[in-house]
Amino acid sequence: MVRTRFILLCGLICALCYGGSLFAQDKVRIGYIGLSLSSLPLVAARELGFFSRNGVQAEVVLLTSQLSAVALNSGELQYVAGVGPGSVSATLAGSPSRAVWIVANRMIYDVIAQPELKTLQDLRGKRIGVSGLGATTHTAFTMALEKTGANPKDFVVVALGPQQHQRAMESKSVDAMIVDPPVSFVLLKKGFNKILDIGAAVEMPVGGLTTLTKTLDGKPDQVRRVIKALQQAKESLIGSRERSVGFIVKTMNMEPEIAVKTFDLMAFAWAGSGVPTRPGMENIVKGIQSQGRFADRKVAFEEIAEPRFALQVARELGHKE
Repeated sequence: MVRTRFILLCGLICALCYGGSLFAQDKVRIGYIGLSLSSLPLVAARELGFFSRNGVQAEVVLLTSQLSAVALNSGELQYVAGVGPGSVSATLAGSPSRAVWIVANRMIYDVIAQPELKTLQDLRGKRIGVSGLGATTHTAFTMALEKTGANPKDFVVVALGPQQHQRAMESKSVDAMIVDPPVSFVLLKKGFNKILDIGAAVEMPVGGLTTLTKTLDGKPDQVRRVIKALQQAKESLIGSRERSVGFIVKTMNMEPEIAVKTFDLMAFAWAGSGVPTRPGMENIVKGIQSQGRFADRKVAFEEIAEPRFALQVARELGHKE
């Protein structure tokens, strides 16, 4: 009897030490639009074991923003890795979804132009490449232009497909692009010009997690654990230059020199708790409305975001929120 109790006690101690990894794990499917800087916490959470440690078995599915919204509403996905104009527009259009976690509230997008173009004025009437019409890059660019006093209608915005950014600039298919690292650093190294730091002009979430209200109501502990895995993965990346640079080089096939520069920007921009903020979410709505969508609608923060789970995780991890 004593031996049996001792064995049970040892098992309990092991369970407490190793967490959810010893128990049946929740299987979830998370959609994302492609490998980018803002998706690194998702990739790290899977590759470095943070999902497993939090009792989550995550399948990561590559889908477009539009298909992700459809799959989320149909139940094919439980989460979408992203918070931005696309996900918020889907919510405003009737999807019962909420932003529950963000990678950062500061974007690190720049407007990079052809070598002969030196100023924002030079870009009037020129073709500006964005990741998608109505996407984060497009919305943020529009808001940054308005902040500088420029008229967004003076600029020709075109959508480019995934992985076409560098090729489009080198072939002169576009005159400028809105890009983040590593592409921005690669282009600067090749002699292209930085025209505008969008992140310095606009506070808006980049990356994150969106899910349905029925998941929030029905599986609150799962939501908390998924968020915790992502936040821990993000903090792991920005907490160690050596670990992060190695992971970036391996995952994004990046030169070490550019990976170091990318890490320095990440460490600055991502140093937050992951809790969606009112100003950031309101700026997403303003950006959407500036493009003529849902223009007459008054949108409450609670209609598009649910921060309480990220707040719980932030407190668990020692953030003061």
